[in-house]
Amino acid sequence: MNGVSKAYAMTGWRIGYAAGPEKLIKAMDMVQGQQTSGACSIAQWAAVEALTGPQDEVAKMAGEFDRRRRLIVQGLNTLPGVSCVMPKGAFYAFANVSGMFGRQWKAAEGTKTIKGSLDATAFFLEEAKVAVVPGVDFGSDDHVRLSYATSEALITEGLTRMAAALARLA
Repeated sequence: MNGVSKAYAMTGWRIGYAAGPEKLIKAMDMVQGQQTSGACSIAQWAAVEALTGPQDEVAKMAGEFDRRRRLIVQGLNTLPGVSCVMPKGAFYAFANVSGMFGRQWKAAEGTKTIKGSLDATAFFLEEAKVAVVPGVDFGSDDHVRLSYATSEALITEGLTRMAAALARLA
């Protein structure tokens, strides 16, 4: 089983495929067909082109995402209270922000204490204007998820804003 979302940088286009014994694939098709609706025609044709078209851009894109991945992880690991292991795939870093827990900031509605990933997400959005996704939605309230499917310049700017916001924590 695989999909085109990652290898072909078609983020959000949830087109997958499977190969295997005919009996198994038919059983998988029967289950899947009862649980989801069809993908839109644009995504289907884009997937066909990605799979049958020239493949030379895939390695180039992988190299670019590797540079971005290393940039964001290195930057996250310089932030106080934040640590991040190198992801092995996808377009996301899963940063541990538990070192921020117990710290406070002055929000519009009063002083707030960071107690989990939802609070860390609110802090980064309000104070750094950087959107991250709470890790609690992915099984760990100690983490936040950050996408690196953007330019190196925007990654660097986001990390700079996060560092400045963290310097203001009490």
